[in-house]
This record gives sequence, C-alpha cells and structure tokens, in this order.
Amino acid sequence: MKQNARTQESTAQQLQQEQLQSLGHKLKQARLEQKLSLEVIEKRTLIRQTLLLALEGGGLAELPEPIYVRALLRRYGNALGLDGESLASQFFTRPVVQPPRDSWKDSPAAQLRPLHLYGAYVLLIVGAVMALSGLVERDTPEFAEPIVDPVVMEQLMPKAAKRAAAPAAAEKPKPKAQARPVELNLALTGQSWVRVVADGVTEFEAILEQGETRSWAADQSITIRVGNAGGVMYSYNDSKAAPMGELGMPEEKTFGPKVSMN
Repeated sequence: MKQNARTQESTAQQLQQEQLQSLGHKLKQARLEQKLSLEVIEKRTLIRQTLLLALEGGGLAELPEPIYVRALLRRYGNALGLDGESLASQFFTRPVVQPPRDSWKDSPAAQLRPLHLYGAYVLLIVGAVMALSGLVERDTPEFAEPIVDPVVMEQLMPKAAKRAAAPAAAEKPKPKAQARPVELNLALTGQSWVRVVADGVTEFEAILEQGETRSWAADQSITIRVGNAGGVMYSYNDSKAAPMGELGMPEEKTFGPKVSMN
C-alpha cells in the first residue's frame, strides 16, 4: 500500500512539472512579445523575479505549494492581459490522500458484549439517582421560620426597647458658615473653557456650556482663565456682573479680598 502511494505521488509530481513547463512557456512567450522585462512584471504583480523565472522555467521545486502556484499563475497571466483564471485552472494541485481509517468494528467499543453494556447502564442509572437524591436533601430547608404579627411583636417588646426604637429628635440646624473673603460667580452666555485656581490650588478646569453657572470662594485669591472672555460674565464679591473680555479672546483675572487686577 505504501509503495502504491509513493508511485501515485511521483506520478502527480511529474504531471504538475509538465503542466507548469507548458504554462510557463506561454507566459514567457507573451511577455517577450509585449517586450516587457521581468522588472516590469515584478512591479505589476508584486511577485519576486526569482519566482517569475521559476514559473517561466517550470521550476516546481523553487516554488511554494501547488495551490499558491495557481495564484501566482493567475496574477502573472492577468498582468500580461491574458485570462489568468483560465490559465491557472490548467495547473492541477496534488490530490490529498487521506490515510485509511480504522473500521468501527475493530474499535474497543465494538468489542463490548451485551452483558457489558447492561452493566454500564445500571451503573449510570444508580449514579444519577444518588446525585439527584443528594441534591434534593441539600436544597430542602431544615425548618421554616414562623410568621410573627407586627402588632404582637410590639406588645411583646419592653417599654425601654420601644423608647430606644423611637426616632431621635431632629438636630438643630447648624449656623451658616461665614462668607469667605473672596467670592466669585460665573454665568456663561456662550461656550468657553474655564480654569479656576483658588488659594494656589486648581479647583476647576473644563469646558462650560451656555447657560451654566458656577461659584467659588477662597481666603487669599482666585485666579480665573477663560478661552472665550466675551461668553463669560463674572461677579466678584456681590459686585455687578460684567463680561470677562472680548468675544472669542482668552483672558485671565486674579481677585483678592479687596482689589482685582488683570
């Protein structure tokens, strides 16, 4: 059987060699008639010149697997204006010989006697019953909790417990903290990037949209920088609101407890 397989493989290789030589001769003749160099064909097909020479000369040993050779032939033929698909179909790839499979009759499963099968079935059923029984016992609760009427529970609770359960008296509201020396309010009339540094710490940095408002307070100073000064209205320590600057222009201002400076 092995000798026959080697003979078939050798015959297939010889047939492929003859096919490739014939097809390569056609390609070379077409290239020479069009006065095209291998360098030009390499640029058209992106196939290396060594592979082009192997195709034209029928060098099967210098080429990849036959299925890739067909792709090379197709691309080469199309580059010369030939029917590459028809050209590649004339080169037959080597058939894949599958090794003979073992008969099912020779497998260990086929050697089981009916008595063995019956024993396996019994063991399978017993195992399934035991697993199901264990699952039922695990999921069954040992006891059920009694349902107690809330009214009865309240009567059973001692008075001290009742007083402890009563809600605590509302705490007195804490007095409002005193205002800080520097307070700044913003109202956006247009979209703008805003960065706020309060007492040396960056408190805010983001893009605010039209209609949004923000407020900050500090002990020493507040520095604000905006990207669209005309779209930002500011109020410093309850002063009258005013625009930060011109529309579309960046602006930076620093505010202290008493004075403000650009």
